[in-house]
Amino acid sequence: MEEYSDRVDELYGESHAGRVRIGFSVWNIGEVAVVLDKYEKREIIEDARIVFTRFIGESRLLVKLNQLKLIPLSFKVVTEAVNYVFKYGIYVADAVQLASAEEFGAFLTYDKKLAQIARIEGLNVI
Repeated sequence: MEEYSDRVDELYGESHAGRVRIGFSVWNIGEVAVVLDKYEKREIIEDARIVFTRFIGESRLLVKLNQLKLIPLSFKVVTEAVNYVFKYGIYVADAVQLASAEEFGAFLTYDKKLAQIARIEGLNVI
């Protein structure tokens, strides 16, 4: 599994319990699908679609409980992301995450370069 995936599981648990509110870009939903497909091809998981469906179900529940905010991929988010691409030379996927995190003022990543950029941009890196 992905490094630190246990931490993400822990955050989801905290969110289910009402102790923390999380948020991410709808872009992440596509990224989850890509990772799960990769795991299925490597035979790390048996059925990516089943795991993905479970992820979607958990996410929907958290949205209904107001414990998850999905940030739409709006024109504003895309233009801010493009600014990060030009400013820092990062992938657009990473830039979308930064732009989406602005609504929260906090950012969770285990990518050291991305964490450094988030701090420069005034986000609280957790």
